[in-house]
Amino acid sequence: MDSGRFETFIDAILAIMMTVMVLKIPQPETLSLSGIMDLSVVYLSYLISFIIIASIWNSHRKLFDKIKKIDNYVIAIYMVLTFIITLVPYFTYWVSGNPYSLAPEICYGSLFILTNVLYLLASHIAVKHDKFNKNSNLDSSRYVNLNLIIYTIFIIGFLIGIYINPIAILISCLLSAIVWNLPLKIINILDNSDTHGY
Repeated sequence: MDSGRFETFIDAILAIMMTVMVLKIPQPETLSLSGIMDLSVVYLSYLISFIIIASIWNSHRKLFDKIKKIDNYVIAIYMVLTFIITLVPYFTYWVSGNPYSLAPEICYGSLFILTNVLYLLASHIAVKHDKFNKNSNLDSSRYVNLNLIIYTIFIIGFLIGIYINPIAILISCLLSAIVWNLPLKIINILDNSDTHGY
């Protein structure tokens, strides 16, 4: 199957999700700085979720600039990833309404990590099954060190969230999302690679 149609389909889903998320942000109860500050956790959770979705879109775009053909394995894993990603607006709204409750924080953080793992798996499968365009620059193993950093940040935040303050999970998701978007030059320094990325 040509990857263009599939890429358009994923792009449309991600665009709809971004729109749905922003529509869920409530208006401040009072038109003042304190009214806006009362919604600071809502804005933070929206920012994190937006970064996650935008990161997936950007990585997806770069990957499919190189991959021209996909098969049913790639479609299947991307459908699982898409299912998980479509839960982001729901859990964003839940955690923003209950930022100091452990259950929504754990669910939101777990969704973040599951999204990351599934994206890496989907990318790996897409590269592996691209029989028409073997390109060493698509080797996703270069991101191992980066993901170790992401998972370390998340585990620390998760433990702090469970034992001290649940909002630490949300903050660890933000820090992990920032690391996820490190420029490729920094990634290459982290894994001592001289290859050029996509």
